[in-house]
Amino acid sequence: MSLIEHEVDISTGRRDGDGRVRVSIFANELVALTLEGHGERAPTLLLTIEQARRLQSALAELIPLVEEAEKNGSAWDGEERRLLAS
Repeated sequence: MSLIEHEVDISTGRRDGDGRVRVSIFANELVALTLEGHGERAPTLLLTIEQARRLQSALAELIPLVEEAEKNGSAWDGEERRLLAS
């Protein structure tokens, strides 16, 4: 059972409908990670606190690399087609 009041929903991709990631709390002790793309949903992954922290650490390590690449001119140069930023 997830706690809907503690849920984060993130639209993904460059276009509306590309997909979404939903992160919520499951059974007060696990983090539930749900991935959905083009109307198809992958099974929800349940992460322990340690696994969620590892994911957080991985994102903290990788995001600066993407930001650096953007500064060096290798950012996406295609058309942005998402109607609402989320």
